[in-house]
Amino acid sequence: MLKKYWKICLFTLFIFLGLLFFFNFINPLTVFDADDWLYIYSLRKPIPILHDWNPTRVFPEVVMPLISYLGAYVFYPITNNYFRSLSIAHGLFASIFLTIYFVQFVVLFYKRNFATLNRSIAYGFLFILLHFISHIIMGSNNFYMLASINLTSFYFYTLSAILNAILVMHFMSYGGVKEWFKNSNLFHKLIVFIGFYFAINSNLFSSVILATYIGANLLLILIKKIKNKTFNLISYCGENWLELIIIICWFGVNVIETTGGRAYSIHKNILLTVPPSLLMGLLSLIAKNVFVTILDIVVFISWYRLKNKKLNATSIRFILYITFTLVYEILLSSTSDPTYVLRSEVSMCTFFYLFMGMIACLNELIQADNKKTKLPLILAGTILCLFINPGNLYKRYNYSNIPVDKCEKVMDDLIKQIKTAQENGEKEIVLVIPKFEEDDGNWPLSYFIGDRVANALYKHNVVDSYITIKDVKASKEKNDEFGIDTISWLK
Repeated sequence: MLKKYWKICLFTLFIFLGLLFFFNFINPLTVFDADDWLYIYSLRKPIPILHDWNPTRVFPEVVMPLISYLGAYVFYPITNNYFRSLSIAHGLFASIFLTIYFVQFVVLFYKRNFATLNRSIAYGFLFILLHFISHIIMGSNNFYMLASINLTSFYFYTLSAILNAILVMHFMSYGGVKEWFKNSNLFHKLIVFIGFYFAINSNLFSSVILATYIGANLLLILIKKIKNKTFNLISYCGENWLELIIIICWFGVNVIETTGGRAYSIHKNILLTVPPSLLMGLLSLIAKNVFVTILDIVVFISWYRLKNKKLNATSIRFILYITFTLVYEILLSSTSDPTYVLRSEVSMCTFFYLFMGMIACLNELIQADNKKTKLPLILAGTILCLFINPGNLYKRYNYSNIPVDKCEKVMDDLIKQIKTAQENGEKEIVLVIPKFEEDDGNWPLSYFIGDRVANALYKHNVVDSYITIKDVKASKEKNDEFGIDTISWLK
């Protein structure tokens, strides 16, 4: 027993240190654009708020500023580098959170007796690898399942999806929600219910992971009872009361989110946008690393033949999970922007179930024939992609995709302008920023970034007094100073 615990502990430590290295040295999480500057200090009430800009995005709008305050109040006094301190704090949190996610996958396979501990850990490494090579199609600037266009989206989409996925795998490891509830103590229930609250109040695109798991299971139970002619509404509700509460709460969150300012500002005619969203949604399943796609196809076809072209209960569940998730993502994208469903932060919700199902099928193939252990070698072809236009392998966590050192120089310059004003006894200044030519708003360093920078620095005790930003001026001289192309956000 002790040996087993040591293996899991060693795996956990290895993954944590690997993620910590990744998020601090290979591809750091950085504060850069106007949204980042807002959400590093703007701590909302931890409850859904009708008619707010994002009525139900409680998890990201609470956790992101809290982690930022951790960086400002704990790491900044040690490093004396505000930019790096925030990056360290967010990297540490992401590493802890994702370690729980990856370890939960291993625990699921081992606890449910799908595989031995050693094989479960091996599948864990494959699961991790798939997250990092999912979209590699060239030698530089690739997206991947944990990628995001900026730090804000990393919290709003990626970590929100990870939270929902952790809960799903946790319930699966017990054999379902009911079994978890029966076999958990009060403290355990409290922790999971807190996680559930933040999961459904995170992001509609992300919370569908939990909703489809609950919804598909409820549907299958309903169909079984109807087929056996044993359906009774009262007994059905009594047996599945917890799952029904969860799914009803999720639907309620969807309704509340429609009252928000953001939902109102991007609402579109769904009849016109469903066709392109449907096309892009189907494309998202195959618009990834070609070798990952080949592995998926080979494994699923081989498994289907192994089962004499019959689907078992588990495979039906995963088909429903993937289908329900994809349909919901398509419909939700249709109401906002059809291209959303192609974003790695959104498509990861489908890939989560796709990769889980693929590894489960691979496990059954290996149990039937050990020669099938060679199937993952298909992924070796991914190495070829690294030699095409070699450069920065992954797209960086900032909208402009500029190097971290340049992000730091830009941010340090903003801080310096405000600190200099404070030292000179000035109460207000004109903030000068680099010029970006995406549109008249100068995104990602938009013209409304001034107040956000001033508020963040003041609330994080970087400056002693609040400096009013009376105007923001975009200057190409700043671009020359920091070596930033005015259209670098396109590259």
